[in-house]
Amino acid sequence: MRLRDVALVTLVVVAATAVVAAGEQGRRPHRWWQSADVKALLELTDEQSATLDRIYRKALPKLRESYRRQNAEEAALSQLVGDMDVEEIDVTRQIDRVEATRSELSKTRILMVFRMHRVLTETQRDGLDQWMKRETDERGAAGTRPRRR
Repeated sequence: MRLRDVALVTLVVVAATAVVAAGEQGRRPHRWWQSADVKALLELTDEQSATLDRIYRKALPKLRESYRRQNAEEAALSQLVGDMDVEEIDVTRQIDRVEATRSELSKTRILMVFRMHRVLTETQRDGLDQWMKRETDERGAAGTRPRRR
């Protein structure tokens, strides 16, 4: 494979990863607990909304830093893959760094969601799951992101 082909493949892989990450973020509004529709649907109290917002705001700096680090590690991997003089072990080590940052980001996101779910009652969690499914289905049917409320 020529250097240009390798660079193109690498660019496609990195772009696809970025699109997937953006798609995951775009599934629903970041602050669903502030949506009047969702608050009414779930019967969220003002205290619950405030608590959910505190959890989100506390996690946000670490999420942003993890995204930044992941993008930087992926960019470094792209450069390595495009360099035909690099040793395979160097690419392997960089892949490990990319996966470690991806894992850190995932763990931060999952813990944030876990903490948020602990604020909700079982009925509210069920309602939230149904709302998210509806939003995802509507977006898939329309081929667009749901409108922020």
